[in-house]
Amino acid sequence: MSTSHAVFPKILKIIRIHIIAGGVLAFSLGALLAIANGGTFDSLRFILMYVVMLFGDLSAHYSNDYYDVEIDKHVEQKKFLGGSRLLVYYPELRPLARSISILLLAVSSILAVLIVLFYGAPVEFLVIALAENFAGWFYSAPPMRLTSRGLGEAAVACVTGFAIPGIGYIAVREKFDPLFLYLAVPFVIYGLILSLSLEAPDVEIDRKGGKTNLAVRKGLRIVFLIMLAMAVSATSAFLVYAWQITPAVIDFRAPVLFSIVPLVAALFGFVGVVIQRRKANLYSTLNVASLFIFNMLMIAYLLSVSFS
Repeated sequence: MSTSHAVFPKILKIIRIHIIAGGVLAFSLGALLAIANGGTFDSLRFILMYVVMLFGDLSAHYSNDYYDVEIDKHVEQKKFLGGSRLLVYYPELRPLARSISILLLAVSSILAVLIVLFYGAPVEFLVIALAENFAGWFYSAPPMRLTSRGLGEAAVACVTGFAIPGIGYIAVREKFDPLFLYLAVPFVIYGLILSLSLEAPDVEIDRKGGKTNLAVRKGLRIVFLIMLAMAVSATSAFLVYAWQITPAVIDFRAPVLFSIVPLVAALFGFVGVVIQRRKANLYSTLNVASLFIFNMLMIAYLLSVSFS
């Protein structure tokens, strides 16, 4: 058994920093969109709701590593976007990882209830927070195990594209309105691209582990074709908004321009994997990086709109 002073730094390695960073960007994007749309920023409410989202996210990191440990044993080398594989090397830490996941899930859910009861947050916040928490838990955990039922991609898309920016939006605006719901459509599409990009490099490992995600069922070439179609769809949605929705608190021509980044990345992936039949890892990383860039560009634009 690992000594207590050595356990803490090891167990922290399960946390995926790039996923945390993505959550910060998505939450901030939702909050800034609400500010641009006339919301009132309350720092305490903002922090409390972010903690709810963060703890639910962290819980998923630990539960996924716990329940995927047998699959992770088939991984020959750690990938940049992959899990830590820490529980493969230190199986004695598995009970602790599961306990941490449950604790984070419980704290996140209880805090969400308290915010609604004592801080006047709308019930929509509670529904979305609980849905996010349990989607993260049941992504890998039985009996639902969404990733083995062909529902993992939908769960990730809805959490990253709707739930996380949605909580950020409610933290400032306190309600949903048409502006957020319009933008949630391409955001969820980008969430699907994110999910497919994260699973594509591990298709053979997932197949051995019994997962039935889209990459396992359809193969990498279909997955990268779908990601290109999704990127085109997101850009098309922004174009329709720019054409049809006037006036608006934001100029939809800005996200049209920003959407070119993930569109170009998806096109590179299509050419590289589908046409040239290269390995997926590089192009998956490129897709994820392009989504980060899109979010950062949107945040910079919304900052200029909100505080100009």
